[in-house]
Amino acid sequence: MLFQLVKKQMLLIWRNPVQIFYLFGLPIILIIILSMALAGFMEGGSPQINLKVAWLAHGDEAEEVEQFIQEIEASGIPAEAVGNKEDLQLTKILREEILQGEELQEMIELEEISEAEKTTVLADDSYSSLIEIPENFTYDMLHNMIDSNRQKAELVLHVNQEDGIYSSVLSQILDQFNETLAVQTFLNQNDLALDWDAISEATNIGERVSLEQSNPISSGDYYTVGMTVFTALYIASTIGMFVTRERQDQIFDRIIISDMSRWQYFFSVLISGALLTFIQFIGVFTFSYFVLGVSFNNLGNFLLTTACYSIAVGGIAVLLTAISYRLKTEAIIGLFTGVITSVLAFLGGSFFPVGELSESIQQIGNMTPNGAALSAYIQLLRGSGIEAVSNYLIFMLSFGIVMIIIAAMSFPKRGAAR
Repeated sequence: MLFQLVKKQMLLIWRNPVQIFYLFGLPIILIIILSMALAGFMEGGSPQINLKVAWLAHGDEAEEVEQFIQEIEASGIPAEAVGNKEDLQLTKILREEILQGEELQEMIELEEISEAEKTTVLADDSYSSLIEIPENFTYDMLHNMIDSNRQKAELVLHVNQEDGIYSSVLSQILDQFNETLAVQTFLNQNDLALDWDAISEATNIGERVSLEQSNPISSGDYYTVGMTVFTALYIASTIGMFVTRERQDQIFDRIIISDMSRWQYFFSVLISGALLTFIQFIGVFTFSYFVLGVSFNNLGNFLLTTACYSIAVGGIAVLLTAISYRLKTEAIIGLFTGVITSVLAFLGGSFFPVGELSESIQQIGNMTPNGAALSAYIQLLRGSGIEAVSNYLIFMLSFGIVMIIIAAMSFPKRGAAR
C-alpha cells in the first residue's frame, strides 16, 4: 500500500505540466541564463584593459646620465660604484622594461610625442593618459638618491578623467615605480646596496600561479548546482500543497478511518519528496553534463550527496504537510514558497558565492540544507573525495531526520485532521 501511495503522488506531479516545468524546465532556464550572464564574474575574468598612453620627454636622458657620472667621478667616487649607464636611465627602464615589458605590452599602447603635439593629445579622448618627463628628471633623481637635500624630481601624469578605472591602472603602476625608487634612494643614502634590477622586478605584475591544484569551477558548474538545490526546495512545498488538498477533499480522513496506518501515509509523503528530488537532480545534471560539460570525477559520491539532500528535502515536505494538517491551513506552505525558500537560497549561495561577502554569512549558509548541499557539490566538482564533504552529508542527513521527527510529533492522529 505504501508503494501505491507513493505512485499516486508521483502521478499527480506527472499529470501537472506546470509543476513539471517548475521542477525541470525552470532550473535549466535559470542555469543557462545565469551561467552565460555571469561567466566573467564566476570564472575570475577581468575586463580587457587597453590603454593608449602618450609619452613626452623634454630632455635627453643619456646626456643627463653622462653628466651625472662625470660629476660623480669629479667628486672622487668611482664610476663603478653607481653602476653602468644603462642601469641609470630611469625613464628608459620605466618605458621599455615596465610599460612595454612582457606583462603590460598587450595592455598599453605607448606613443612617444613631441612638445608640439601635447595640446592635441590632451584634447584627444582616445588617449587615457599623458606621461610627461620634465627636463633633467633623471639627473635630479640620481642626485636625490645620493643627497636627500636636493630637490626631488617628479613625473607629470595627465589623466583622462573619462577613462575612470583604466587610467587609475596606470597611476597605480607609476605609484609602485615611485615607491620602489624611494626604497632604493633610502638604501643608497644609508650606504646599502643599490640594486637597479629590483626596480624592474618589483614593478612587474609577474605570473599568476594557482596554489590549490583543484579543478576550476566554471559558471556553468556553479549555477547548475546553485539553481538545482534552490528549485529542489519547491518540491517540498509542491508535495505539501498536493497533500494538503487531499485533506481538504477528505481523502486523508478516509485513509485514517480505514485499515491503513496513518504512518504509511506519512512515509509516502516523505518518500515522494525525496524520490522526486532525486529524479530532478538526475535530470538537470544530465542536461548540464551534455550541454555545459558539468561532470563529477566520482559518480558514486554524486549519488550519495544527492541521496542525502533528497532526504533533507523529503523531511521538509513531510514537516510542511504535518504543520498544515495540524493548523488546517495552507498558509505555512505559502510562506515557505514565497519567503523562506528565497532566504535559504540567498544564505546558501545559490545566486552568487556568499563567501565573498563575509565568512560569517558563508558559515550560516552552510547551516542550511541547500547551502550544505551546494558546498558539497562544489567540493566534488573540484575533485575532492567523499571525506572532504562528509561533514556536509552528515548535516543534511541530520537535518532531514530532525525534520522527520518534528513532523511525526506534529502529524495529526485519527480524527485530528477534520
